[in-house]
Amino acid sequence: MASNSSESNEENHHSIQLSVRSKIDHKPIHPEGTKRIEFKDVSTRQRRSSRRSRSMSQSSADSFSSGGSYSDSSSDDESSPRDKPQKNSKGFSDFCVKNISQASFGRREIEIAEQEMPGLMLLRKRAEADKPLKGAKIIGCTHITAQAAVLIETLSALGANVRWCACNIFSTQNEVAAALAEAGYSIFSWRGETEDDFWWCIEKCIIADGWQPNMVSNLVNIDKLKRDF
Repeated sequence: MASNSSESNEENHHSIQLSVRSKIDHKPIHPEGTKRIEFKDVSTRQRRSSRRSRSMSQSSADSFSSGGSYSDSSSDDESSPRDKPQKNSKGFSDFCVKNISQASFGRREIEIAEQEMPGLMLLRKRAEADKPLKGAKIIGCTHITAQAAVLIETLSALGANVRWCACNIFSTQNEVAAALAEAGYSIFSWRGETEDDFWWCIEKCIIADGWQPNMVSNLVNIDKLKRDF
């Protein structure tokens, strides 16, 4: 009886092993199934990425068509701004910029820069009523960027009369220059000036009927200016 019981236990144990092995050998997930699932996931990601790319491209196109580009506009013609009539919406014409129609885009950039320059904005708020720079006639020659525009408008808010040009022929943000011109500032600057344009803009800042500067802000090559003017 003991022998029969032992044989029976061995058969049961062998049967359990076969059952377990059978389940392992017949797992429903196999390499081909896994590959198909991964391929499907990649395909889904690609479709989503493609939709995002199309959406971003459309957004960029809409932004461009709404008026102006950040660095420069390929839609601008190649003629020199010096050869174009210059006038803003109020009839003011003592400026020279690439494209005055970009002013609204430049104004948005200046408003963003104001949020990044709380010190100047606080100074403007505290001292604007006192006009501590009243009587100051400032010529400036700096990069024409949204941040420079915040400085220019702060000087004006504090009472100064300003005229401005660029210190670099490639650094001007055309839309910012347009926004300053639209606001009534005498700004002479555009991206891609020639060397002759560069010195012409400086001369326009310095020489104006009934206006003589008494302060200078970061004017380049002062020795050359002393010789030429």
